[in-house]
Order: sequence, then C-alpha cells, then structure tokens
Amino acid sequence: MVQGKWNITLKTPMGEKSGVLELNAAGTKLTGSLSDGEHYVAITDGKLSGNRLSWSAQIAKPMKMNIKFTATVDADRISGDAKHLLGKATFIGTRA
Repeated sequence: MVQGKWNITLKTPMGEKSGVLELNAAGTKLTGSLSDGEHYVAITDGKLSGNRLSWSAQIAKPMKMNIKFTATVDADRISGDAKHLLGKATFIGTRA
C-alpha cells in the first residue's frame, strides 16, 4: 500500500534535503503533496501501477523547475529518482 505519509531524503548535488511525501491512491491515480517545512507543492500527473509510482512536482525555490519522480514501494520503504533540468537525484524514505 502506497497511501499515507512518508519521510523522505532527497540526495541532491547541493546536499541532502529532507521532507514529507503524502500520497493518496484511487485506482491507478495518485495525488498528494511534497513539503519540507518551508515549501509545499501538490503533486501532479500521479500514476500507480502495482508498487511502482510516478508523479511530477513544480517547485519555485531555489529555482523554478518541474521535477519528474519515479519510485518503488517495498513494504514500509520507498525509493526512487527525481529527474529535473539540472540532472537527476535519488531519494529514499520510510513510512511516517
């Protein structure tokens, strides 16, 4: 089950960034949000297929860009990639 809150750590070239990923699933549709205490963004284009997920997030800081996420959920762990204008970052997380 992918639904719920996840504590995630994004490993970027500028260091690690922690945040909360909140996911809601309805069939193959995925909605939710990403937040880090300072910023909050809704996820868009969310898709769910078994334990594989994908979604996008439009951030404004530190610069405006669209990030495309792909992830896999394994029990209480989530991991994946975040592709953006400047390259790719990886992330890992656990159920909150």
